Amino acid sequence: MAKNNIRSVRFSDEMIEIINQQVGDNFTQKFERMVYNCYMLLPEKQAQADRLDMLIKDKREALNKLQDRYYTGVHFLNALEARLRDLNRLFDEQS
Repeated sequence: MAKNNIRSVRFSDEMIEIINQQVGDNFTQKFERMVYNCYMLLPEKQAQADRLDMLIKDKREALNKLQDRYYTGVHFLNALEARLRDLNRLFDEQS
């Protein structure tokens, strides 16, 4: 198939390295594959990123709930420990 869209484009050395890492027999195939993959895969990758963001949000909420329960338990144990010390003091005073 003849390609009538001939263009001249300048690329940085870094961009040339990225293009050359693509699968293809020549520069044009590699460049077309890179553009096509970016165009076709972007919506899927964006949806995946959105799902991961939602998962992270859910995990953070679960972590916050666990932290709240932990600190409530620590507070309860500290209060209990203080009451036990008070009881021990009272028993010692009775003896």
